[in-house]
Amino acid sequence: MFRSVLMLAAVLSLSASAAEPAASDKRFVFNDPNSRDTVMFVLDAPLEVINGLSNKVTGRVEVKGQKASGRFQVPVSSIKTGNETRDGHLQNDRWLDAAKFPDIVFEFKDVALPAPLANAKPVVLKTKGTFTIHGVTREEPVEVTATYLQETAETKNRAAGELLRVRAKFQIPLEAYGIKRTEALVLKVGERADVTVDAWGSTQFKP
Repeated sequence: MFRSVLMLAAVLSLSASAAEPAASDKRFVFNDPNSRDTVMFVLDAPLEVINGLSNKVTGRVEVKGQKASGRFQVPVSSIKTGNETRDGHLQNDRWLDAAKFPDIVFEFKDVALPAPLANAKPVVLKTKGTFTIHGVTREEPVEVTATYLQETAETKNRAAGELLRVRAKFQIPLEAYGIKRTEALVLKVGERADVTVDAWGSTQFKP
């Protein structure tokens, strides 16, 4: 009798474990129909601080076991600084050249996660990713915080499906990407852009 009870308990335990949603082997699409994701940059210089913002972030993250791969892109034309004249300078051929290089792209592959993604438990990692900006591709260090959320009535207020929130921060050295700071702009524009990202992916968003 005691042995039968133990066997029944083991079966119930296995069934419960199988029923729990896991974050392994999942694909999250970043394409918020409400454009709530943000990419922000700050250029700090002696005479001026320039802030830029885009809410047009698209991409994907695939988690397999304890490794993640992904790709994000932001249209250059979507970046706004609060000044139309400055936006035009940002997009012209002396800066980001939106006509020739319409997207900023960030990619990473098989990044080892320091811990499995568990519900509502942020995972922080410092790694490297490949950026393509102004036709130049380089590897840069990046710090990422990823938070996985199982679907609940509360998370549905944000979006349907299982969610992955990705927050990141990094620096972009302008001249390394062929973005020249002319003499007239040296005092206005810093050497590096400080960039932060806050984006949400869902297992139910469409690419």
